[in-house]
Amino acid sequence: MQRDRIGGFAEDGSAVIGTVTGFSPGAMPDLHHHARGQLAWCPDRPVTVLAEGRLHLVPPNAAIWLPPDLTHRISAQGPRQSVNLYTLPGAAPLPGTSAPFALTPLDCELIRTMASATRSDRREGAFARLASVLWDRLKRPAPVPRLSLPQDPRLRRIALAHIDGEERSLDHWAGSLALSRRSLQRLVSRETGQSWSLWMRELRLGRGLAPLMAGHSVQAAAHVAGYATASGFVAAFRTAYGFTPGQMQRRIAA
Repeated sequence: MQRDRIGGFAEDGSAVIGTVTGFSPGAMPDLHHHARGQLAWCPDRPVTVLAEGRLHLVPPNAAIWLPPDLTHRISAQGPRQSVNLYTLPGAAPLPGTSAPFALTPLDCELIRTMASATRSDRREGAFARLASVLWDRLKRPAPVPRLSLPQDPRLRRIALAHIDGEERSLDHWAGSLALSRRSLQRLVSRETGQSWSLWMRELRLGRGLAPLMAGHSVQAAAHVAGYATASGFVAAFRTAYGFTPGQMQRRIAA
């Protein structure tokens, strides 16, 4: 039987195959894709999912759907558990694009049960009925932030580095990319519609989203985002998103 290199499961023709896998920071897969669709849930920490030129920031009470053959990357700050359901193309009535879904405790138990099922379990009618119940329940889009990434690979490199905590100056990146300072500023303006400083603000705020989704304090999130004070972080966050970090945390908790 053919084995999925990243997912680690053996292909046996089942409509849904589940896995429960642990990843350390240094061993998290880079960009890849699966022939099957993937419903990925990380119950122990928020994750950043790169797909279709966007970064989805997914908290532990949400899962993300990744359609078949969609190139993506899932990463986290620290070790993570990944509970996955891999579906044959067309076997799950889910969107044709990447999409996060809010999970209730019942949804979480359904996913865990299906992910732990054996091949013989998957052949039973009860398993198909569990899958139908889960698909019916995944009707609620998750209220999670999403960041758009520039198409230009040079700017995408900068964006991903900043999201991962590697904050560098305009001069550093201009030298690294063999561009003049002015050329890089023009490139950012053309690709993002923002100045360098505004784009950096967006990326810093994005870096602060993961600790907020994990339930950490605004002060902790401000520190991760590179702000000297929590008040400065809150003000920038409200300007960018239209709501405060505390309001976002309450939306996610609800």
